[in-house]
Amino acid sequence: MQRQVLGRGGFGDCYVGMFFGRPIVSKRLRFHYEPEKYMRHVLQEASIWGRLNHPNILPFLGLPSIDGLPHLMSPLMQNGAADEFVKRNPNVNRVLLGLEYMHTRDPPIIHGDLKANNILVSDDGSACLSDFGLSRTHAEANSTATLETGHLSSTTSITKAYHANFRWGAPEVLLGEMCRTPASDIYSLGRLKVELLTGKVPFPRLTDHAIILHVAVGQYDRPTDSDAIACGLGDEMWALIQECWNRDPRERPSASQVVGRLRRMPKPASVNPSWKACVLAAGGSK
Repeated sequence: MQRQVLGRGGFGDCYVGMFFGRPIVSKRLRFHYEPEKYMRHVLQEASIWGRLNHPNILPFLGLPSIDGLPHLMSPLMQNGAADEFVKRNPNVNRVLLGLEYMHTRDPPIIHGDLKANNILVSDDGSACLSDFGLSRTHAEANSTATLETGHLSSTTSITKAYHANFRWGAPEVLLGEMCRTPASDIYSLGRLKVELLTGKVPFPRLTDHAIILHVAVGQYDRPTDSDAIACGLGDEMWALIQECWNRDPRERPSASQVVGRLRRMPKPASVNPSWKACVLAAGGSK
């Protein structure tokens, strides 16, 4: 299979190539571990990803061995990631339905790494969740928790708990209080909505450690720029986002509840041409 480097991320390298005449992406995880541990990580991601079948989830095509190492294979998404696509196109579909699908599996599946860079856009403009390296079933995510308190074991550090996903991470996970849950995905979803509505990553000027302090005290200023407001970041949307950020995970809405709320929201009266896709990408109606 002919291939070339597509991109390098924090946890792996992606290559683009052709497989039986079809353009594909193969992902090789970058772990400085012994082969057994590497295989465990790859098989964990493949196991979760292979269970998922939904229009708003990136399809899993297989686990081929390339140069002696297993690669996670998926179709090539020509439009790239949502953080860039929404800046130039009007037809990003609703990715929140993919998250709702994951959370309503039996058992529920937690994505664990929601951000615009992990949303890929297909040729027809449909947004698909990708990157399931931190995804777990609810039971698997809680396997390190104590039965008495539900808190993380003492050996689990903040960095291990969220693998440095500080800008989108829920406070209970960043602070080592709890394992990832569907509710921590919802918290990250709130961050994702602001990212897509403003075109900026959360806390763009802060370091990771400064972000933890802001998250711990619940500090996040409401964006007030005209583009974000025109795109749909009005009072009703902001109220929903704040509910997603409730410090008590039990008080956050479910993915299904967020879907219902967004469907009932009116379309923005005025939409800036550069950002008219944002509400769709964040889960709004067409």
